[in-house]
Amino acid sequence: MTARTSRHTTGGHTTQQSAPLAQPRMIPVGTAVMNVVVRVAGIIPARLDLTHVGTPEQQLGLSLGTVLVYLRSGLTARAVAEGWGRAAVLARPLSPAIAGRRPLVVGPSTVAVLAQLAGLPTVDAAFEPARAGGAVPALLRVQVGPVTWELCDANAYTSLLRAWRQAARLLGDNPADEDD
Repeated sequence: MTARTSRHTTGGHTTQQSAPLAQPRMIPVGTAVMNVVVRVAGIIPARLDLTHVGTPEQQLGLSLGTVLVYLRSGLTARAVAEGWGRAAVLARPLSPAIAGRRPLVVGPSTVAVLAQLAGLPTVDAAFEPARAGGAVPALLRVQVGPVTWELCDANAYTSLLRAWRQAARLLGDNPADEDD
């Protein structure tokens, strides 16, 4: 941008005055999702897709219903599986199952959330008791990285725990662990 100048002549003297430059406005051009909450009930379909087995590029795609998590390290998978295991005590009060849920298809074409986990993520779990006279059912909230699962029944908890444990077993001898 160029500055605007104006000349003023007063009493034989000419002065030149510059108007301030127009400042560009910063307009955000992108978004960032910092956390996502996924409410689940019933048996959650899980799919494990391991690629580049035995190489430093080894990666596991873990589909948990509509959530796809990429893992490269056995340490990461074990940390998450152990965190889910510790939440078992909190899952005890959940109802065994909630009737009337339809089965979900699973796979890359049905993904609504994609996350990549690395390092040793913390797994935070908290039980939320039923509220409003039972109108809002009890649930277990488990947060792993940017994804928070709200588990409505014991079937959901058990199926997700099983999937995380399978992921930890699959990535147990991962050569990428040395890079972490």
